[in-house]
Amino acid sequence: MTKDSVFNNPQQVISDFEFNKSVVTVFDDMVVRSVPNYVEIQRMIAELTKDYATPNSTIYDLGCSTGATLISLETAKLDTSISFVGIDNSEEMLKKCQSNIDKLNSKRTITLEFQNLDADLNCRV
Repeated sequence: MTKDSVFNNPQQVISDFEFNKSVVTVFDDMVVRSVPNYVEIQRMIAELTKDYATPNSTIYDLGCSTGATLISLETAKLDTSISFVGIDNSEEMLKKCQSNIDKLNSKRTITLEFQNLDADLNCRV
């Protein structure tokens, strides 16, 4: 995991925060350090999903970022008929997520979609 040093140097130009390539590269380190109990939250999501997910259903991860939740769900040994859809509004995040998903060699259907979560969300049921 690449260490986060995105904001170590003073910025000359103030701009809106965006999930660009420099942030995506260190995002996993950034989120683990900035979200209290992040790893435990991922574990709990997987446990709850194991209890409630039903075969032939679809699980959506809204704001999937680099795919940590999808990976956690994949390793939870859910029925392989359950498909996953990861949605994010950052192309760079989706590229990193796809790269992480590819390493799983999963047998399930995992789809990633570029959508703006502030606009109309277009989920298939």
